[in-house]
Amino acid sequence: MKKYLILLLIIFISCGSPESLEEEIVPLEEEIVSLEEEDNNKPDSSSEDQQEASSETNLFIGEIIQDNTFIDFHRYIDVGGLRIFALSDVSGEFILEVAEVYSLMFGENEYIDSNLRNRYIETTEKEFVFQRIGYIGPENYNLDSLYPDVDCCPGKNYRNNHTDYIWEYPNVSANDQTGEVIEHLLHTITGVGFAKEFSEWNWDDTNSKIHLAMDEAIEKNIYDISDYEEIRSSGRIKTFNRITVQEFSFWVIVTAWGYGDIFDLPHGEFMISTVEELKESLPLAYELYKDTVEKILTPPDKNYLREVFK
Repeated sequence: MKKYLILLLIIFISCGSPESLEEEIVPLEEEIVSLEEEDNNKPDSSSEDQQEASSETNLFIGEIIQDNTFIDFHRYIDVGGLRIFALSDVSGEFILEVAEVYSLMFGENEYIDSNLRNRYIETTEKEFVFQRIGYIGPENYNLDSLYPDVDCCPGKNYRNNHTDYIWEYPNVSANDQTGEVIEHLLHTITGVGFAKEFSEWNWDDTNSKIHLAMDEAIEKNIYDISDYEEIRSSGRIKTFNRITVQEFSFWVIVTAWGYGDIFDLPHGEFMISTVEELKESLPLAYELYKDTVEKILTPPDKNYLREVFK
C-alpha cells in the first residue's frame, strides 16, 4: 500500500493490500467528525489563523463507504464536499488515489484565498456535485450502446452535476494514468463547481470571461475546436459550449501548472506549453487563472503523482 500524504485533511483509512481495502469498507452509518466544533473550542488567535482554520474545517477525506442504495454505484468516498462514486471492478486502492489527488489540489500556497476556496467547496457539497470512476473504459460497461449496463448517475440527489468518468487502467504508464485523473478532476472542478459558483466561469454564457478567453484562443489559432464541430452542427449548442469551455479550461490550467510533459504540449488541440506563453499569448485566460484558479487550487507535485500511479 502506498503512503498517502496528509495535507490539511483528516484521513480515515486502513493500511493493507488493495484486497484488504475492499474487505474493510465501513458501513453506511459513518461517524461524523465536527471540525468546526473543535475550532470553536480553541483559544482566540489572529484573524489569519482563524481564516486558515476555517479552510481546514471544510476539507477532509472520508472512508470508502459501501452503500447499495445508489443505482449501479455501490461505493463512494467523500473529499472536501465532492462525492466520488466507483463502479464495479475499480480497486479500493485506486479510489483512495483519486481522492488523494483531489485533496492535494487544495494544498496551501501563498496565493490561496480561503473565502473563495470555501465558496467552491460549499457549492460542490450543496449542489451534490460528484465524480464517477470506472475500470478500463466505457466498453467494460457497454456505455456506448443504446442500453448500457449501468445508469448514468447514482440517483437520489446525485443526478445532474457531473461531467465524465475517470478510468482506472491496469496497464498504462504513470504519465497516462496521472493525466487521466488530473484532466477529469479538472473537468469536474471547472465545468461544474466553478461554473455554478462563479459567473465568470459560466460555460452557458457566451459573454462570460471564460468564453471570451476561449474565443481569444480560437481566434489566435491556439485552441482548435474542430473535433467538436460535429456536436455544434447537430444542434446541441449547450453540449458544444460545455465541452469546448471545459476542455479549454483544462488546457489553460495544466499549462499554467507546468504539466506540459504529462500532456505532450504543445498539442494538436492546444498550441502552447508554458506559463510564459500563456501570459503573453492569452492574457484573458491568464488573468482568469490568476483571479480564480490560483486562489483556490494548488498544483500537486507531478513527480509525486508519477510515484502514486507507477
